[in-house]
This record gives sequence, C-alpha cells and structure tokens, in this order.
Amino acid sequence: MKRSVRQTTKTKPIILSSDSETEPINVSSDDDYYVPEKTTSKGASKKKKTSVKSDNLTTKNNKRKGSTLSSPAKRKRITTECESKDVIPKSATIDDTKELKAPKKVQSKSKEKKTQSVNTENVKQVLEDINRFDAIECKEWTDIDYVSEKNNITKHVAENVVKLFNDDNTIPFIARYRRNLTGGLEPDELRAVKESLDRAKAIKQRAQTILKNIDKLGQWTPNIHAAIVSAKHLDDLEHVYSLFKPTSKRTLAERAREIGLEPLSNLVLQGQALPSLSSIIDPSKDGLKTEQQILDGIKHIIADVINKDKTVFDKVKELQNECIIQIQTAECKTSSKSSDTKEKDMHRKYEMYYNFSSSTKYIKPHQILAINRGEAQKILTVKVILPDFFERGFKSHCYRQYRAAMSVSKLHSELLNGSIDYTYIKFIKPLVVRRARSEMKQKAETASIEVFVTNVKQLLLTPPVRGKIILGIDPGFSHGCKLAVISEQGDVLETGVIYPHKKVEESTKVLVNLVNKHKSTILALGNATACRETEMFINKLIKSGGFGSLDVSYTIVDEAGASIYSCSSEAKSEFPNLDTNLISAVSIARRLQDPLAELVKVEPKHLGVGMYQHDLPEKQMSTALNEVVSEAVSFVGVDVNTASQCLLKRVAGLNISRANNIIEWRIEFGPFKNRQQLMDVKGIGSKVFEQCAGFIRILPETSMSDSSEKRKTVKKSKHMYNLLDQTWIHPESYKIAEKFLAYCNCNIENLGTTEFIEKIKSHAEAGYATLAERFGTNETTVEVIVKGLSMKKDEDIRLKTRSPLFRKSMFSMKDLEIGALLTGAIRNVTHFGAFVDIGVGRDGLIPMKWMKNSTVSIGQRVEVKVLTVDIERSRINLELINTL
Repeated sequence: MKRSVRQTTKTKPIILSSDSETEPINVSSDDDYYVPEKTTSKGASKKKKTSVKSDNLTTKNNKRKGSTLSSPAKRKRITTECESKDVIPKSATIDDTKELKAPKKVQSKSKEKKTQSVNTENVKQVLEDINRFDAIECKEWTDIDYVSEKNNITKHVAENVVKLFNDDNTIPFIARYRRNLTGGLEPDELRAVKESLDRAKAIKQRAQTILKNIDKLGQWTPNIHAAIVSAKHLDDLEHVYSLFKPTSKRTLAERAREIGLEPLSNLVLQGQALPSLSSIIDPSKDGLKTEQQILDGIKHIIADVINKDKTVFDKVKELQNECIIQIQTAECKTSSKSSDTKEKDMHRKYEMYYNFSSSTKYIKPHQILAINRGEAQKILTVKVILPDFFERGFKSHCYRQYRAAMSVSKLHSELLNGSIDYTYIKFIKPLVVRRARSEMKQKAETASIEVFVTNVKQLLLTPPVRGKIILGIDPGFSHGCKLAVISEQGDVLETGVIYPHKKVEESTKVLVNLVNKHKSTILALGNATACRETEMFINKLIKSGGFGSLDVSYTIVDEAGASIYSCSSEAKSEFPNLDTNLISAVSIARRLQDPLAELVKVEPKHLGVGMYQHDLPEKQMSTALNEVVSEAVSFVGVDVNTASQCLLKRVAGLNISRANNIIEWRIEFGPFKNRQQLMDVKGIGSKVFEQCAGFIRILPETSMSDSSEKRKTVKKSKHMYNLLDQTWIHPESYKIAEKFLAYCNCNIENLGTTEFIEKIKSHAEAGYATLAERFGTNETTVEVIVKGLSMKKDEDIRLKTRSPLFRKSMFSMKDLEIGALLTGAIRNVTHFGAFVDIGVGRDGLIPMKWMKNSTVSIGQRVEVKVLTVDIERSRINLELINTL
C-alpha cells in the first residue's frame, strides 16, 4: 500500500520547514525511487491543540522528526505563542494565501482571558522565509545526465553509450565496431564513461539504501527524500545520512531535546519572545541547572537545525567550489630520528614536503599520494586551511536566513550568533576539510590509475622480437644466474645455471657454449638483483670477442611479476619438470619474444609500471587494468588454434571458463576451421559470439589439422573456410565486405598481396561516406572493412611502435658527465616525469618541466642530456632533447 495523500489542519509551532506528518505526499509509481509506505490513523485529520508549559517546556504533541532539508509544500502551518504565563495560548494558522486567522479565546477553569495579540508582521516575515526555503527544487538526475556531465559529451552520445554498456557490450567491441554510435570515442574515453556510469549506479543504489534506513528510523520526509535523490556524490549522501543514523553516543542536540529545550529553540528561530530562563532552572537535571546550560542547550539544537538545512548544505558546497583552499605539510615533530640507514632514507624521500604549501586545485596527483603516505607513516603532518572568505560567506548566508529572528531582541541575536559560530567550528569546517581531503585523494587515485593503465597498455603492445632464438637470464648472487634458451616458437631448448660473480671462467664457458650451440644472438637480461653485475660480465664477454663470429647483443627486460608467475599453478602445469627458478628465465626470454602472450600470465598490478599503485583501491585498479589488458589482447587479435588459456580469457566477451571450453573443443574436434564454429562451444551464445568474433583469428597455417589422432567429426558445412576470418572484419559485415570486394574486382584468395591492397586503397579514395551510401551501411563499418582488407599478411599493430633497445656496451654513473648527450628507452611514465634507461644500471628521470610539452610512451627511444648526477642517492636528472 502506498503512502496516502492527505492534508490536515493540525497546528504546530513555527518551524523552518513543514513536517512530513502534515504535508501532502506526492506518491511515485516509479520502482526506481523508494517511497516508504505509511498508514494514516483515524484521528489523523482531527484538530489538536498545542500548548507550551512555561515551567517544564514540554509539549503534548509528538516530538518533531526529520530535518530542515526543504522542498515545496502545498500547505504551511504557523503557530504563534504568547508570552503570558497565566494563559495557555491558542494556535493561529496561516495558509499559503498568507491570510491570518483571528486567534480564538481560551477558557480557563477560573476565568476567561484574552490571548495576547499576534504580531502579524513578524508572522508574515517568518512565513516569507519559510516559503523561500521551501522553494528549493529537487533536481533528480539520470545515468545519462551524470555521464554527459562528467565526461563532457552530448546527451545523445551519452544515451547511446549507456545503452551499449547496459546491453553488456565490451569496450573493445564498442570502440571498433560501434564508433558510429559513440561519436568516435576512443577506448580510454569509453573506459572513463564506463567508470562514471558505474559510479552513477553506485550512487543511486546507495541513495535507495539510505532512504530505506532513514524510513526504518521513522525520520523519512519528502524533504529528506529530495535531498538524497538529488545528491551526485557519495560523500554528500553519507553526510546527509550521518545526520540521521543512530550512533552509540547521543549528540548534544539530542540531549538538549530530551530535556525539553526544543520548544525554546523553536521560539528563537521563529523570532518569538522567550519566557524567563530562571523559571526553567531545575537543579536536579543536567542541562537545566543554570541559565548558561540552558542557553548552551538551545544553541546546540539551533546548530543542529542549521547543519541539517539544505540551503546551508548547498551554500557550503558553492563556497567550497569558489574559494581557494590551501594544504600545508610539515615534518612530524614526533617522528623518530633513527640512526638506521633505511629510516634515514625514508625520511629523505619526504624532505621536499617538510615545508610544503599548495592549493587543493593545483596540487599534483603524485604530491597528494606522497603526502598521504608520509602522513600514514607519521613522517608528515597535514593541515588544510580554509580562507576567511569561506567563513564570511557561510556566516553571511546564515545571517540573511535568520535576520528576522535576530532583530527581535539582544538575546535572540546572541543565541543565533553563538549557534552560527558553533555550527561553523563543530560541523561545517570539519566537513569541508574532510571533503577537500577526500576529493584530493579521489582525484589522485583516479589519475594514478590512469597512468598505470596507460603504461600497462604500452607495455603489452611492445613489439615482439620474432624469428629469433633468445637466451633469457634471470640474474642472482647466491643462487646464481638462471639461463634458458627458447626457440623461435617459444619452446624451451636448454637451461642452465652459472655463477659469474664467483666462478667467472666456468660461467664464461657455459654461457659461450649455450650461445654458440643454439646460435642465440640475443640475450634477454632481467633487471632485478645482480642485474648490474651480470651486465658487466656480459659486456666484457662481448668486448673481448668471447662469442666468436656471432654478433651478440643484449637488452634489459623488466622482470616485474616473473617470480610470481614462476611459482603459480599455471607455470607448474606448463613446466611440470622444470625448476621454479629456471621458469623465471624462460619467462624473461618470452617477454622479449612475445611480450603480450607472456605478460597476460601475470596479474597487471604486479607489472611495476604504475605510480604509488600499492596505495590505490584494489578493486578499482584491478577492474581498470583487466579492461585495458582485454583491450590490448583484442586489438592485436588472437589465433584461436594456438592461443593459451591466459590469452583467450582476455579476449573481449570471453572468460576463464569459456577459454577452457574453447581449448577442450579444440582437443576434441581439432582446429577451428571458421569463426562460426565458436557457436558450438559451450557457454558461447549469440551475444558472446558478437563480442569476441571480430578479435578471433582463423589462420590457414594453424587451422589445417595434420594430427593422425581420431577426433570427433563435425558437420561438413562447418568445414568451410572463410578467408575473411583472418582479418578484423566482423562476421556481421561479411556480406557488405563481399559486395565491396566485387565492386573492387578483387579475389579474396589474393588477400594480403600488394596488388590486392592497392586495388582496395584505390577504390577507398571515393570516401567512406560515399561507399557507405552505396552499400547501405555506416561509415564505421566501411572503414573497418577497408582497413581490414588493406593489411599485409601477418601484419601486427604492435610493429608500429618502437622496438627494444639492444646494447653491446655499458658504463656506470661515475662515467656520466653533466651536459653529456645519451640515448635511452622510456621505462616508466608518471605525472611528475618519465624514467629513462640510459644503460648505467639506474634509470634517470626527466622531470615534467624538462619534457618540453612532449608526450612519450613506454619503450620509446629518446635522446637526453644529463643535468645532474647524485651518486649517493642514485639519482640522475635528465632533459629531453629529442624523440627517436
């Protein structure tokens, strides 16, 4: 049963917003909005008398619930109280037309007395104030509104993208095959849209939960409902909820209400005369023992009313957005001055923040994360300073709001002034400080995740080193350097262990024999412990001609996460008879040969290319990283007949169970002959097929079964090959692609040849719009078809980026000279600069101010100039000269 719409003539003392018990309720039939049910008692429509006894200040009415969070109401009730102690006054009611009804006479037991005349002008002024507060509109919003606002896109595009995501479409699929609906949004932009959509849904869900909880407490009002459903931030929701949810410790305002001081505070807010406070003193009750305690109690109630006023809440947010808030940090006085080297190094990291000051609007994300970490480690103290403008603005708003009541008497003015000051110090200022810190933290975490995601994507798209036999080296001291030679296909040929830091001659012999035996001209050296010393050993061998006529070179490979993978169950199943330490050497070699296929085996958070990633929210970071891995794998494409489970599960639309089912089908029926056969795999329906089909490749070389094993047969129609299956053209567009091929007079059998590609490009010069109109489709589909047919055989989008940096010699930090020009490769990119491997065993930093507004990516080669060298702290500052 829905809450009934009702009106009553019940009178109450003047309040700053109408009460839900006597206010008409608009019943919503929309299931998305929670409106609590409430029954009306039979006597609800009867008139009740309200009286205030001056001796104990208790009322016969039920205690008023809710808050002063205001919304429009159809009817307002105002009651005036008389100052006479001998007469119990009758209420005067004023409706929306502001017509003042004459007060009735009250008959006492002894004699009849006239009620004191009502101050009509004062009542009208209060009424105007109430009407002004109640004029606040509830600005409800939709997911589309939120997404459009947060991502600065049109509502039409936002509506399309929200619908695509709600229909369980993946980012890779939307980015490649639905660009016509998204206005050409890139994957990174789509990811931001998805995050904002998830955030909008979380806010809506939390709002509904809070509404239900507030209703269970019996404090639901339309005003509170309006405030909650219009909130666009979780912090705002939690703030509103905090005003009502029960706590183990009662607030000072609650205690004051319990001893009967609320009617007095209402008189103050209404601008009514107060009874003598001395007559209220009760030496036996805490809070009523002295006049000062009574005054304090009144102030606490009024401060609570101001704090819960939606107009005040909105004004505080407005002022916060307008003012400049400063954040200052200093060295923690209680921080221990340990003589331990590690402790000293930790303190030195935060030296620049010992006397740091910045505006919350201009502080950098990495600075926020560093300050938060320093504060958590009790090395830094943080202070948020609000400008005087903020305090003046808040108090001016409150003075305007209560000017009528403040002008009644000096006591009224003192009480309201004190209440406003108390509200600012105890509620508003701490709220804004918390909110500022929270917003800065959220901003920094979002920016840091964006950096991590970008770096992981660039790392995954590192060009593979194909057709080479590679020797991987996992450096170490006590356990030696683990060696693993892999073939051109990634198979392990031979393994070994050397101790170049103890047994130089023996180690030289083993390494040289392995290189010459397998003709391995490329060495992949892990960058962990003993990397520097092992690099020196290899460098001496190359310079002395130890490898004979072979032209051997080496490159440093980031082995972050390799040790974690080598101990995983997946590694043990792949290499059941291989020592765990040797598996890491195999992984290092494969990371150079095919980075994408190897790196997907490691959880993205362990890849070590982020910024303060260990301080970030686990779930948010994990979701973003998994999506970018799926994006990279999908855009590169996967050969369904050779891909591992790790690779398949990352394809858009697939997961672990579906990947395992594909592999099982492959074992049972043999290689896939066409994409359509994916529909026969358990767990892959039309929707999943739509999402993954364009990213799955069926290559002729791997789809021809040469196994003599007897396998289950499939229908003959399923044996049909389709050469379009080796392109990124989606099956939904095959008919249009075939029409385009006929238009170009091309034979699909010649796919990938130079003549074929030239014909396609020649006919594409007519323009995508013209071709789209000709074939009855959209420009996005035509573009995908043209690009898919224009790719060379075995073309890889990763080959368009920079190849790894190979070295044949090295030098140390001591050899660096100020002003020297060097070449290197970008290893990590952050908001404060980029780290470059210049071959000295320690990456140098190009600070943002020396980046010259250039954008660099992981793996990119650059030319840099040495600015400073700090050998003690192992720091090198560089200036970007050129990108190579």
